[in-house]
Amino acid sequence: MRRLVSVLVCALVVGGCGTGRNDAATTSRTTPTTTTARGGFQVGVVGPLAVDVPGIVPRHEPLTRIGEEPLVLVDSHTAGPAAVATVARAHPTIHFALVGASVKGQHAPNLAGLVLKDDDAAYLAGITAGLAAAETGPTARVAWVGPEERALAAAFGRGVHAAAPGIAVLHQWSRSIPARCKEAALTGLGRSAVVVMAHGGLCAAAAASAAHEQNMPALALRDFLFPSVAAGVVAREAVSGVFHSGDVVFGPATGAVGVGKLDPLISATATAGGRAAAQDLASGGVKAG
Repeated sequence: MRRLVSVLVCALVVGGCGTGRNDAATTSRTTPTTTTARGGFQVGVVGPLAVDVPGIVPRHEPLTRIGEEPLVLVDSHTAGPAAVATVARAHPTIHFALVGASVKGQHAPNLAGLVLKDDDAAYLAGITAGLAAAETGPTARVAWVGPEERALAAAFGRGVHAAAPGIAVLHQWSRSIPARCKEAALTGLGRSAVVVMAHGGLCAAAAASAAHEQNMPALALRDFLFPSVAAGVVAREAVSGVFHSGDVVFGPATGAVGVGKLDPLISATATAGGRAAAQDLASGGVKAG
């Protein structure tokens, strides 16, 4: 593989470089690598990322067995910033992108963090939850379950009240242990919550299990985040020889934050309302904060 010749071309700002926004992020441009014998630009993928981009051939591999691809995309749930930075330093001619997490504090010129705006995702979750709860009554309750994440819970609450001002938001903090999350969800349901919201992972799965036992809907932050969209944008740019270093932020305008496939117990009307709010955020018509 040709050695990458890094040339600093810009710092990402809002709308800069066509990706996201972050004053600390930089890009480098290299001569595009030729296509592989398989008929496309080969990109390494570590973890359960779906990279379905025309002209790009994903090669799934463990982080410990990196090949010769010019770009490797790493799912943040598979490896953390420190681990990816260590591998990036050991492979200086390969660019790495950690999808779904910041790489702040990790000094590697060939490492980027693709950060998804989870506060916007929480706001959209709140819009959806508020609309769903209002269908049961104007003073219904929803519950945020799991570890204490006050900033995200506050964004969720703003979304709820933007959709339905009379809906109360309960905070059922717990450790991230699934059993504790389920217990917290059951407590929220016992306090008359009609929608349960959690961040993600096993905690969100446990909270959803509790809600479904009561025939109530559950939401998770991952329902509103699309890391594969961010990965696809960076992969497409790599085809043209453009690579990033530092954090690159993806929000609703990039399509990486929106409303995905939700719990079937969430009505079509509430889902449509959430998607309309996502379009407003993407167009800049409203602000989540």
